[in-house]
Parts: sequence; C-alpha cells; structure tokens
Amino acid sequence: MTSRQSAILKAITEEYIKTASPVGSKRIQEVLEIEISSATIRNESAFLEEKGYLEKAHTSSGRVPSSKGYRYYVDNLMSSNNIEDYKSQIEDIFKRRGSTIDEILEQTSAILSEMTNLATVVSKSNYSDELLLAKVELVRLDERNAVVLFVLSNGKIENKIIDLDNVTFEELQIAIELFNDRLINSKISEIEYKSQAILPVLKQQIKKYEFVLQTFINAILHANSSQSKTSGMSNLLQNPEFNDPEKIKTLIGFIENASPFAWFKTQSTNISKPAVAIGFETGIGNDDFAVIGTNFLTNRGEQGSLALVGPKRIEYNKVSKLLEWISQMIEERFNEEEK
Repeated sequence: MTSRQSAILKAITEEYIKTASPVGSKRIQEVLEIEISSATIRNESAFLEEKGYLEKAHTSSGRVPSSKGYRYYVDNLMSSNNIEDYKSQIEDIFKRRGSTIDEILEQTSAILSEMTNLATVVSKSNYSDELLLAKVELVRLDERNAVVLFVLSNGKIENKIIDLDNVTFEELQIAIELFNDRLINSKISEIEYKSQAILPVLKQQIKKYEFVLQTFINAILHANSSQSKTSGMSNLLQNPEFNDPEKIKTLIGFIENASPFAWFKTQSTNISKPAVAIGFETGIGNDDFAVIGTNFLTNRGEQGSLALVGPKRIEYNKVSKLLEWISQMIEERFNEEEK
C-alpha cells in the first residue's frame, strides 16, 4: 500500500469511527493533510475497495472500512491518542483506600463503558496445570448443523454446535484431525498459544480458518473459565449498528457464551499489551463485531481479562492505550495487596 493510499484509508477509518456515516471523497479531501484532488481520492478509494480494505455503502456514495481495513489500520496506521482526561477519572478509583480489587474492576468497567459506548466484560480464571485436552470428536446432527466435542482429562466434555452455513463438514474434519494430531495432551492454559502453530495449515485448507480456530479455542477455554461480569449493555445499544434486533440477539449470545480469554490472542511477551479481534476473528459467525481486550495477573497467580465488545467502529487507538494503562494499574494494585 502506498503512503497516499494509507493516508486515505486512515482518514476514512477515523472519520467513520467518529460519525458512523459513510465517508465521501469531499470529506476525505477536507481531513487529509496532503493536497489531493477529488478524482484521485475516488480512484484510490476504488483501488482500496477492490483490494478489500473498503466497502461501498449501499445508501450513499461514501465508503466504510471493511474488517480487513480495520485490521490494517490497527496494525499499521493508528496513532497514539491523548487519554489523560479519561485516566484521571479511573485513577481516582484505584486510589480509594479499602476498595477490593473486584470493586475497582466493577467501577472501572462502568466508567469505560460510559466513555466508549461499548460493553465491558471482566473475567478471572484459575487454570489448573493438571487439566489437559484429551480428545476432539465431530458428530453431524443434520444437514445444517454439527457438534464438536472437546473431551478434557478430568472427564468433562465441552460441546459447540457449528452452523454448516459458515463452514463445511469436511473443513471441520480437517480442523479436528489437526487438533487431535498436534494438541492432544496439551495443557488447557497452553492451547491458545500452541494452536498458532497449526494456523498456516488451516489457512491453506479452510476458507474461514480464523472463525474455525477461534470457535474451537472459545469452547475449550470456556471449560475452565470462572466468574465473568458484563457491564454497559445499555451504552452499547446506543450505537446505530444495533438498530437491528437480530444483531442485538447475536451479540448478547456471543457475550454470554464465549470466554473472554479466547477473544484475543494471549501476548506471550507482554501480558498487559491489548489485542484486537475484528469480525470473524472473534470466533463468532458474524463479521459485524469487534473485541479489544487485555490480560492481567492477580496476586494468587490467576489470570484476569478485561475486554470491551462492540461494533467494528471502535476508537481502537484510545481504547488500546486505556486498556494497557488499566492493566498496569491493576497489576500494581495486586502487588501492593500482596506486600
């Protein structure tokens, strides 16, 4: 991608995040810091659409970023955002004496939701080093559905029903064969990290490989996840993307049933570094949502997760910086309590 194309994609993404309205060439010309004609903007936008970074809005001449465009923006284009005003409100919560860490997380989640118009999900889990993945099996239910069974070393079985409109039965068989070959007898706490090794093989043989992999990981990690609390659903539903009742139903089901630990890749080198899952990367058979979250460690060796869920139109730069800072504050508070 050229620097000019990157600038146009960045401008469209950030403008759409702010307004939730498709962005036309005239508005792009106004916000860009470089001199460029409307004709050039239209040509470059058409190129970006052809390559899958932009989508044409049905009701106007403007364009919106696709999941691929958001991913490129998050990985390559977004800049740091000033969050000092937001930090001051949250910092006051951490300074309060006598507050438990659960109370701090609950209050912080509520403020985050109000700031961002997203739902927040806080989870804590204590993975057992003894719990292993013993076997994965596939059973066809009917023409449209199949169920994947994940058998754990303690005898517990997690199941996940898969809609065969999203992935073929043959593709599921390929994925399960890989899991059984590569991941059997792996610790549950290591499944997500180890599963990245089979990603290149899945990519070659399965069309929606990210959806399949994340769906499997969601189901496995759900077996050992503990308390999870959601805040701010009313704030989330203020977004225009959720005027459709079916989208609301799908999103609520997603939040209730998936493990936040599986919504984004664990950062092996920096556990507090936020990660982003966009569209099908979340493991849900829907391309309309995004999750941004971070992990943290408690003073008892437990792993915690703080995630924000909403439409793809998230202020990724602001939310990412906030979550990274909050994760550091949480770990500092845990360290203080341990001392």
